[in-house]
This record gives sequence, structure tokens and C-alpha cells, in this order.
Amino acid sequence: MSNKSNKKLIIILEGILSISALIFISFFNLNLSVALGIIIIAILIPLFIIFPYYSLLLLLIVRNSTDLYAENVFIDFYFVSLNFSSILGIMIILWAIYVILKENIDIKKIPLSIPWILFLFCASLSLIYSIDRASTLKNLTKLFNFYFIYIIFYHYFQNAQNKHKTRKYFILSILFSFFIPLIFGLYQFIFNKGYVGPEGLNRVYGTFTHPNIFSFTLLFLLFILVILYTQNYYKKRKKENKLILWLIFITIFTLINTFTRSAWLGALAFIFLWMFLYKKNKIFSVLYCVSIIAFTLFLVINYTPLKYYDFNNIDFVRRLTTSDTSISSTQWRMLSWRQMSSYVYKSPIIGFGLGTYRLLREKQIYSSVYEYPYYAHNDYYQTLIELGVIGLFFYCNLLLQTFRNIYKKYLQKKDKTILLSLFGIIIIFSIGFVDNILTSTSLQWLIWAYIAFLLT
Repeated sequence: MSNKSNKKLIIILEGILSISALIFISFFNLNLSVALGIIIIAILIPLFIIFPYYSLLLLLIVRNSTDLYAENVFIDFYFVSLNFSSILGIMIILWAIYVILKENIDIKKIPLSIPWILFLFCASLSLIYSIDRASTLKNLTKLFNFYFIYIIFYHYFQNAQNKHKTRKYFILSILFSFFIPLIFGLYQFIFNKGYVGPEGLNRVYGTFTHPNIFSFTLLFLLFILVILYTQNYYKKRKKENKLILWLIFITIFTLINTFTRSAWLGALAFIFLWMFLYKKNKIFSVLYCVSIIAFTLFLVINYTPLKYYDFNNIDFVRRLTTSDTSISSTQWRMLSWRQMSSYVYKSPIIGFGLGTYRLLREKQIYSSVYEYPYYAHNDYYQTLIELGVIGLFFYCNLLLQTFRNIYKKYLQKKDKTILLSLFGIIIIFSIGFVDNILTSTSLQWLIWAYIAFLLT
């Protein structure tokens, strides 16, 4: 299609959708935030049809920058209430089906399709017996989203006429997607506008619904920046690396101020693995320096007037040494899992339906002296309760097949950055043992798009 025809088609589609959006907004008398969301969707739809790949990159940027808005702003259609995250999810699914049919994509030939389809089939079957079909359908939409994001990105990476340009723009879109979240995070730090819990910590959350979710996406960004820095270092690109070093510093600073300990550990593990791959001969020196510093601090703190200083006045120390509840985060996680274990025995094979964990936990809390959390803080345990042993098997199979395929690509290319990427992905999914990773939409979009990037 020529550029002239593209322009005409864009004008016509934008006109139709804009008028329809304005009529819809007026008819339902929607507030400003909802109206703006509908107008953005009306603008995106024609672009997806005419410039699919670049629109997909734009959507990555928009989704990361509006996570709080997408999850918390709802539109009510008589008897159905949908947030913008769900609407975008439905739009992605319909658009992906259109692209698959239009471009004759053979999904069976795309790596990981079979593990994905098996997991999605198991999750879809849970609609039949789910105790909360609305929640199951919502979470099923999310899973199909992740799969289609992966499929479409893989297709465009694999079949691009200019692969270098296509892949370069993808990496740039990831970096740009963090521009607004980082600005908001720094603003929240400077003006003390973050999430303040019982501990009194100013936890920055950027444009996300919770500091934890922001921290996990920042962890992913840190992985990408370190990989880019490593590539540029060996290609002697000093000017680019100066900028990347600044971005790494800002990312680490913001990550620390989310006060999410699992993300801190993930960052430390990744840095250690990076050193193991590229600076193995310096690991001992670093550990020796850390030991000397730790021993010096021990002497200073215990044998000087600092012994009487309350170090809990320092936010970083208080986060490490205290809890925001009467018991530690490890204890309340273990207590919550132990309390919910009764549901495992009630339906061990097929579970209670995708997305039903919160409903089960709420019933348990309201009918007893049990305390929060409502969420599992463990993707694998939550999957076991929602989809049973069968669902957990298919989910673990998907992850293991993903790790295996990336490792095979490393063996084929002998590129250490692929192995480093694999380490980063494993770290993020490992955090799923103590937090909610599978339900973090923005993070999952980025991860599965990046997995497609690695496998092509």
C-alpha cells in the first residue's frame, strides 16, 4: 500500500473512530480520565492496522507509562465493568488474530507455541468449573495477551526486511518505555509523594499500581542496560556507555527506593552472574573488599559512640531489619500459604479456576481470624490452587522450555549476552516464588517480547 493510500486510510479510520468515541463519551456522560482513555484507544486502532510493528512498540511505551491508569480506571457497560488494561488486552487479542490470519503465520513453527497452547488450554478449561468466572476470564485474557505479544514480536523479528533496524527500534522502545515511570519515581522520591505504608517509608512506585511491580520492571530495565553496556564496552562505544552508566545509576537508585527486597536480591544476583561471566578473575578481589568494609563497619558501629545511634532512622536499614506487620514478611507469607493449603487438598488435580485465589483467601479471612495478604505472593503456589497439579505442571513446563530454548540459542551463537539474558529471566521468574510476577501485565509484555527477541 502506498504512502498516499495509507494517509487516506488513516484519516478515514481516525474520523470514524473519533466520531464514534465522542458519541460514546457523550451518551454515557463519562468523566475526563475515562474519555481520554477511549480517545487514545480510538487513535491506536487504525495505527495497528496500518503500521502494526511500530504501533506495537508504541503500545509497550504507553502501557508502561500508564499502568496505574490502565489498572484503576474502569468503564461500566450496564452489567459489565472493565478496566483499561482489560480493554487493551481484548484489543491486542483481536488484532493479533487479524495479523495471524492476514500474514498466514504458522504458530506451530514458532518455538514455545506448544507449551504455551497446553498451558492456555488448561487455563481455559477452568472456565467450566471456576468459582469466579469473571475473574477467570479476566486473567485468561491476560495470559492470551502474553502469548500473542510473544507470537507477533517473534514473527516481526524473524521476517523483518531490515532486521538490524527492527531489533534496534525494539530496544529503544524498551528504554523509552521507562522514561516517564523513572521521572515519576524521582518526583515521588524528591517530594516524598511515594507509597507510605505502616513502616513510614517513602516507597516510589512510578506510574505503577504498587512499588513492588515498579521494582520488578526496573529490575528488567537494569538487566537490559547492563547487557547494552557490556556489548558497547567490547565494541569500544565509549560515548554511548557514558549515557548507559548514568541510566544504570538512576535505575539502581530508583530501584533501591522502591524498598522491594526481592528486587534488591535479584539485582545483586545478576551483578554477581555478570562478574562470573565477564570478570571472573576479579570476583575474589571484590568479595575481599566487601569483607574488609563489613568488618570495618562492625568495629566502628560496636566500638565507637555510633553504638548508641538508632540505625533504624535510616530507611534502607529499617527496611532490612523491620517489618510492616506484627510478623516478618517471610513469616506472614508462610502463614498465609499454610492457611491456604486446605484448598490444595480439596481440589488437588484441577484447582478452583484461574484467578480465584483472591476470592478463596477473602472468604477465609472474612470467616475467621486469619489476616491478610489477599494475594499469594507466590505464582507457583497460586497456580497450584487455581489450576491444580495439572496447571502447575504446564506452567513449569512452559518456563523450563523457555529456558531450554534460550540456552540452545546461546550454544548456537556463543554470545555471552544471551546467557546473561537467560540469567536475568530466570531471576525474575524465581522472584515468582515470593511475589506476584505472573499477574504483572507490563512486566510480562516486556519479558515475552524480549524472549521473542532472543529466540530469533
